[in-house]
Amino acid sequence: MLRWLLLIPFALLFAIGTGLVALMIAGVASPDLGLLIGGGFERLLAALFDQAERGFDPGPTAQAAFSLLGRLGFAILVLPVVLVAVGSELFRLRSGLIQSGLTGLLAALLPLAMLGMARAPSARELQVVAALFLVGAATGFVYWVIAGRRAGGEPRTPPQQA
Repeated sequence: MLRWLLLIPFALLFAIGTGLVALMIAGVASPDLGLLIGGGFERLLAALFDQAERGFDPGPTAQAAFSLLGRLGFAILVLPVVLVAVGSELFRLRSGLIQSGLTGLLAALLPLAMLGMARAPSARELQVVAALFLVGAATGFVYWVIAGRRAGGEPRTPPQQA
């Protein structure tokens, strides 16, 4: 039980950190994702400084923007791997393919659901979704390598009587 309580949180933290690194790599590999991450942050800072120069308080805008960024980061990096880890423990699914595939699927679809996409995504948006899928799949795979195969231990069988 102690192994279970220590191994799963450690694996989740390590997998989330790996997901953050994978997101940075995906931002470099995918121009659209890189533009979304870097260009969006640059435009946000420019808008906040512009508001301050015009005499408006940029605090509420910054708070709303960083709140959205935090929720999106949570939906991409944290929530998918935690949901799949809990599900895999409850249903004893120890497959790396299931772990990484479901985590990738959730990492790609949860941000779209949060943003309320009411239309079909464009080709550029699909490239970003594919990059998010790969980030989630890498996160799920790292969790599986560390803890997924034996995180909760195997069910105990009663001793054999002679």
